[in-house]
Amino acid sequence: MLGFLLTVGGFGASTQIIYKTSELGAGRWQDTYDVKNISLTDSKGNPILIEEFTIWFDFGLYENLAIETPDPPASNWSEIVLQPELVLQDDGAYDAKTLGPGIGMGQVVTGFAVSFDWLGDSVMPGSQFYEIIDLDTYETIDSGWTVPEPATLLLLGLGLWVLRRNTKSS
Repeated sequence: MLGFLLTVGGFGASTQIIYKTSELGAGRWQDTYDVKNISLTDSKGNPILIEEFTIWFDFGLYENLAIETPDPPASNWSEIVLQPELVLQDDGAYDAKTLGPGIGMGQVVTGFAVSFDWLGDSVMPGSQFYEIIDLDTYETIDSGWTVPEPATLLLLGLGLWVLRRNTKSS
């Protein structure tokens, strides 16, 4: 179980995007993201700034994406959403590009926010795939899955522990 929590928690990763999900009502939700540059470096070990990132919203699970980021950080970032595409069955996306120096190693920027309609069968939305983009080459320099805020992660871990314990005693 510790290995699962370390993997899901993003320990050992170069970047991490933590989310908090809030229900707005009538099938509408909002995710608020904290973007962390833990130890992002190039092949020579030089620190890299996070200057652009994209969070993907799975086709068929999300609709009507809207930027809800307050200021700050909104005035320091250029943000766009791409709606999930019905004809192409393409995922939607939220993309943010810095208007300043970016997120340095050991730094975090909090408060990026996107609201959406949740179409999934589960009670609430979960993790999403993200990519950190190099502004010069437009290549993905890091990627991973968003992780729930620590309190949610702790509850998930506790639930898994109880489930495992109950399974062993059966």
